[in-house]
Amino acid sequence: MQPLSPAELNPAFSLPDLASLNDVTPLPFSALQARADSAFATLAGLNAANPVLLLNGFPGVDYEELVQDLVQKHANHADLFDLCYAENLHHPQKPIWLRLKAGTGIEFCELVGQLLELSSRHLEAEHIVQRILKKQGNDEKIADYLSLLSQHVAAGGGFSHPILINLMVHRHDSTIPIVYARQFSAEQLFGAIHFQTEQGSVFSHHHLLEPGLIHQANGGYLIVPIEELLDQPNLWFRLKNALVTRRVEWSRPAEMAAFYFQPEPPPLDIHLILVGDRMSVAELYILDRELDTLAFLRADIIPEWDAQADLPTYLGFLAHLRRKHELLDMDRGAMLRLCRYGSRLTEHQHRLSLVEAQLLALMQLADVIAKREQGELITEAQVVLAQQEQDYRLSFLVEHSDLGVRDGQILLQTRGREVGQINGLSVIQIVGHPYDFGEPVRLTATVHLGDGDIADIERKAELAGHIHAKAMMIIHGYLANLFGAEHPSPLSANLVFEQSYHEIDGDSASLAGLCALLSALAREPIYQHFAITGAVDQFGKVQPVGGVNEKIEGFFRLCRLQGLTGEQGVLIPASNRLQLNLSDEVCAAVAEGRFHIYPVAHVEEAIELLTGCPAGDVDRPETLFGRIRERLDDLNGHTMESGFLRRLFRRN
Repeated sequence: MQPLSPAELNPAFSLPDLASLNDVTPLPFSALQARADSAFATLAGLNAANPVLLLNGFPGVDYEELVQDLVQKHANHADLFDLCYAENLHHPQKPIWLRLKAGTGIEFCELVGQLLELSSRHLEAEHIVQRILKKQGNDEKIADYLSLLSQHVAAGGGFSHPILINLMVHRHDSTIPIVYARQFSAEQLFGAIHFQTEQGSVFSHHHLLEPGLIHQANGGYLIVPIEELLDQPNLWFRLKNALVTRRVEWSRPAEMAAFYFQPEPPPLDIHLILVGDRMSVAELYILDRELDTLAFLRADIIPEWDAQADLPTYLGFLAHLRRKHELLDMDRGAMLRLCRYGSRLTEHQHRLSLVEAQLLALMQLADVIAKREQGELITEAQVVLAQQEQDYRLSFLVEHSDLGVRDGQILLQTRGREVGQINGLSVIQIVGHPYDFGEPVRLTATVHLGDGDIADIERKAELAGHIHAKAMMIIHGYLANLFGAEHPSPLSANLVFEQSYHEIDGDSASLAGLCALLSALAREPIYQHFAITGAVDQFGKVQPVGGVNEKIEGFFRLCRLQGLTGEQGVLIPASNRLQLNLSDEVCAAVAEGRFHIYPVAHVEEAIELLTGCPAGDVDRPETLFGRIRERLDDLNGHTMESGFLRRLFRRN
């Protein structure tokens, strides 16, 4: 079997004819989100009160920029207004709201002041009233308030505050408000009623009303992270009630709940944008089964881009990030390296990551190095150095893992041959650590007389998850189908992950476990200079697994510690080829013939490479499978019977 060539170990990108990233037209994140674009186009034309759009995203998305871009593109109008509160002249403990035309709030307050002065002097103020009403489109509520105000002043009535109007929300221009709610409390979201104490008396008035985020977004868009609502579920139901009733109830401190002061709830007219990953959306749905009814308009934010279909657009996104964060320009080599990094994040050679936070991190690190070296452009070497420096800063756990191998405390072999022993590959994920890393693991299998059962020691020790248990059952199914279809197996087996002291799960070691069992059954040793990963089905077909790059690099690290011999290599599922995106060090070793990567599609290919013995047919005793069948038949007592029948038929 031929190993993969160096060219197959990394993605290949065909860049357009350009010298630097500055030659590319910048494209914002929204330009790469056709699904979200479609949702906002629909939202802009939706005839519904307080509509809700739910965006299924992922960590690292700049939702505020995304919404701003798409609103600017699709929202052709907005019902903007200024909002103010005035004293209720009939019930001072129930201040009223007045909805003003957008941008007229300051002038309204000045004209009301003039009206107050004229009324207090018993002068004709009708022209002021008419002027105000003309400005406000003859709004009935404003007309009633001005009439009562004139009568109240003429009668010598007093006020709770010397300034009559509390202008809470004022639109300085026609810009559609887009408010991103971050880490909010009930008072910050829905507004707050403040109280004062004077000579032991507690009181409040309309000037002690503080607008919330929902008031600031009124007439526009309010972006709310679902995670914030999950931390405070009662806020979601309050927000939902506000959307349905089209008005916003005021929040008050708990200690003032019994104090009677009830401002009139203002009208609500917003577009609510809920943002969060699929797990958050699922949790909110469990919390409120009516979520699908309320948020019937939904869209996915895609985290990946198709490099084969449209690489120039992706480069435009990188150019946008560079300009947005004022970074140095990048040369052609740096662009290629950044694309390769984006491909590694997606674990696919034809896909590129759109996670801004991760891409920007590398770009900023390379920018620091370029400025440190007084360069005018970020080069490929500087991007590589940025990755190396970051790996160094985060490599303590990896070095600590290698220390056990170096000191001989973790027993792993990369030379020689052993029966029933194989090098498997695992990926270590540590909470709080940004990188996963590969770590080889030794699997051993032993066989003994029994009832044909495979004892998974990890499962018996309650150190294995459900997927791992399923994988062991699949192994049993494959062996039973291949060797025990006519007669039960007289051999049982034990399979274990040696020196593993924590729970394991997944099926990526099932191919390794199966090969170890085949080795033990056939008494055929396995080359220890190989490691293997892959899942397997009941027919022996090898299935893809995750973390293939980290696994290969983990075994390469072990081989480098123990010395590269030129024979060492890794067997991976053939279907994982497109996931390959390996480090420069591994690629160099492959190019020099010091390390090898073999794609396998069936367990027969794997066991032949691992043992150097043809797997063959169970009916041919010179093959590995034939030897296993012969051994099982011998233990079952069928060998003598079949030999007698063959002699009998030959005589006839």
